[in-house]
Amino acid sequence: MGIKITKKDIMWSYASYILQTSAGILLLPLILRLLPSEELAIWYVFLSITALVNLLDFGLQPTIMRNVSYVYSGARNLCKEGIVEQKESLDIDYSLLKTLISSVKKIYFAIATIIALVLFTVGTRYLEGITIDLVNQADILNAWNIYILSVVFNFYFYYYTPLLTGQGRIAQSNQTIVLSKISFLLFSVIGLSSGYGLAGVAFGNLVGSIVNRVSSYYFFYDKETKMALKTVKKKDYDIFSILWTNAYKLGLVSLGSFLITKGNTLVAARYLTLETVANYGLTLQIANLLVVFSSILFRTYMPLFNQNRMIGNSNEITNQFSKSITIMTYTYLAGAIGVLLFGNRFLIILGSNILLLPTNQTSFLLIILFLEMNHTNFATLITTKNIVPFVKPAIFSGFLILGLSLISVVFLNLGLWGLLIAQGLVQGSYNNWKWPKEVLKDLDVNIAEFFAKGNKEISEMLTKSLGKKLRKYN
Repeated sequence: MGIKITKKDIMWSYASYILQTSAGILLLPLILRLLPSEELAIWYVFLSITALVNLLDFGLQPTIMRNVSYVYSGARNLCKEGIVEQKESLDIDYSLLKTLISSVKKIYFAIATIIALVLFTVGTRYLEGITIDLVNQADILNAWNIYILSVVFNFYFYYYTPLLTGQGRIAQSNQTIVLSKISFLLFSVIGLSSGYGLAGVAFGNLVGSIVNRVSSYYFFYDKETKMALKTVKKKDYDIFSILWTNAYKLGLVSLGSFLITKGNTLVAARYLTLETVANYGLTLQIANLLVVFSSILFRTYMPLFNQNRMIGNSNEITNQFSKSITIMTYTYLAGAIGVLLFGNRFLIILGSNILLLPTNQTSFLLIILFLEMNHTNFATLITTKNIVPFVKPAIFSGFLILGLSLISVVFLNLGLWGLLIAQGLVQGSYNNWKWPKEVLKDLDVNIAEFFAKGNKEISEMLTKSLGKKLRKYN
């Protein structure tokens, strides 16, 4: 049984991303109109806590997804590092799959239990402290309890996302996200319109989490999977140590990425004017949306890359990877030009009081983030070998950028340019070129051949799609 990525998978990936990014925007006008200012501030506290909780995943999701892909590609054993290549994709070892799922459940149950204890005790005490002078403190604490349930519930069943994507069910995985976001919007609107305030939004979040996990269970445990798992026994296998070997490394890389991409914001907030920080924050947010959108096809293909790595099909990896990176490049370039030409005009039409950075700084930032996105995706492809060789460079680069940013702003008075130059200089000196070079060497192609293959794959894809449409109408 092999993993296949279809046009449906790709379309749902884009639809899911668009809805995820627009859900908050669609709800914002109602929140601004119906929530008191103090409750709105508390809602942002809720969201910050969610972001902090998600860090506790610490690299487990991509590690689980990768190992599930290996199992569905016929793996008979999982390794702490590296893989045992096979000549072809074999039948699924359901005993190994059952062992993997069981171990993953235990890991997430343990982490979710810790999260619940901390949020219900320390989190509640913190919230009581910041709302002590509010007349509606009791309502806020009720909303907090509902929100805790949604966070804990969502985190415990977090493993379903890598199970589905690792299985190759990309469309279904994204459908669960679409369903959950629609449910969140619907029940939040009902709750707000009915006068329940912050509790209404928290309840909407809980309903969205439940819908996501119920639909994920439905999609993953189809009739065939249920029957197969019932008839096998778990293996005597230490899955946790296998997963943790690379998961903690990816967690450290995430820490390095946080310092690289978010550290400058912290420095800016401390040493630059609020107006500059607002312009920088908005420009960075828009650019990051473009980064994520441009990389959708690459992320959609990840289970396929894992499978082809398992069966040693490097030619197919080269074809699909070159296509995803070439499309990423074209998409980002078009988006960047659009931001530079029309970004401020669009913000003015929206009535925004905040505009983008000056054109030269925005252009420089867009270049930096393109190179960051590019080498990150190349480095991520290396993890299909079940190795993570870029931990030390990521951590070192993160702290070095933070240090140079402080020096450039505090001692050299370079302002925002100092932050941008620090990131560009550090990343350009190593990471930006190192990991693309390693991947191209592994795939045995040069940069010109790589993009030639990508353009060829895109041309064939468009020709095939156009041919189908013509046959349909004829």
